[in-house]
Amino acid sequence: MGHASSAFIAALPKVELHLHLETSLRLRRLLGRGGDGPPLERPHLIADPARFVGYDRLRRLRYASRAGLIPDAAYTPANIAAITTELLEEAAAQGVRYLEIRVGGRRAFSLLGVRGMLEAMGEGAARARAAGVRHGVIVTLVRERGPEEAERLVADAVRSRDAFVVGVDLAGDEENYQPAMFASAIGRARDAGLGVTVHAGEFSGPAGIWTAVYQLGATRIGHGIRAVDDPALLERLRDRGVTLELCPTSNVRLGLVGGLAAHPLRRLMAAGVPVTLNSDDPVLLGVPLARELAAVARVLELEEPTLVELMAAAARAAFQPAEVREALEAEVRAAAAPAARSGATSPGGSPSRAP
Repeated sequence: MGHASSAFIAALPKVELHLHLETSLRLRRLLGRGGDGPPLERPHLIADPARFVGYDRLRRLRYASRAGLIPDAAYTPANIAAITTELLEEAAAQGVRYLEIRVGGRRAFSLLGVRGMLEAMGEGAARARAAGVRHGVIVTLVRERGPEEAERLVADAVRSRDAFVVGVDLAGDEENYQPAMFASAIGRARDAGLGVTVHAGEFSGPAGIWTAVYQLGATRIGHGIRAVDDPALLERLRDRGVTLELCPTSNVRLGLVGGLAAHPLRRLMAAGVPVTLNSDDPVLLGVPLARELAAVARVLELEEPTLVELMAAAARAAFQPAEVREALEAEVRAAAAPAARSGATSPGGSPSRAP
């Protein structure tokens, strides 16, 4: 069995739904502080990682890479605009047509305000407009900060629809902060027409996904890999069309799966669950979307039609009006067809030589 060629992956129009703006490395690079390599390949940044599991390990990783390295003075509108421009231009270079960017850093919001942060991002996006990437912004609500802060952030997000806000995301400690605590805030977002996605089924089991769908009305789940443990849940996700935002490299690097070959992507697809591929923290992990696609396609032997369907699924699940989603999906399929006909792969799926 073959897999999609690098030429096909490069040409494929891409849609990404799960990517975080604020990684310390992006700001460190802006400040001239280095950070070209992924911190997970630098064990000294995580003291004795074997002692930390699940969400504690994620916090340890991110705090280790951020703590003391980024001064408050770095959180300026100019710097936020600059990293937004950089992010969108990098996405365009990989063939991304539409991107949803998550923001939710306490420091940035407290120093700039939600509106100030979003306006700075909008300025950066305007500079990157020529690159041709459409984008939306998802405001992240962090469980550990409580439902009161979530209510305030949702109110700000609703007032900022003109600043590209398209949805909200509930993230953070799945096990100790249950979704029901945030039902009111999420309900306000949903009633205002914002999309709802919830980090669930990453560090905890299927129960978190059930409650995200039924108590919060989530139409997308961030990660959601533990859904594979519950056949009834797989059926329900399939029947309701709830889309999983899979981030395989992130799952591997955080020790949630033993390697890409063990990732449940294929089993989720076989169950009929809508799934997408995403980079999560591309600078922190050192794996932007095109590289993620290439690695997953190679290890799991995904052929060109499967990658097209993954991108089409992302287009259908985007927090955009129906006409925008339909246009995105049509672009994916129309642009992918000539790439397939050009001889990018042989009938067996392996790269073919140009005549």
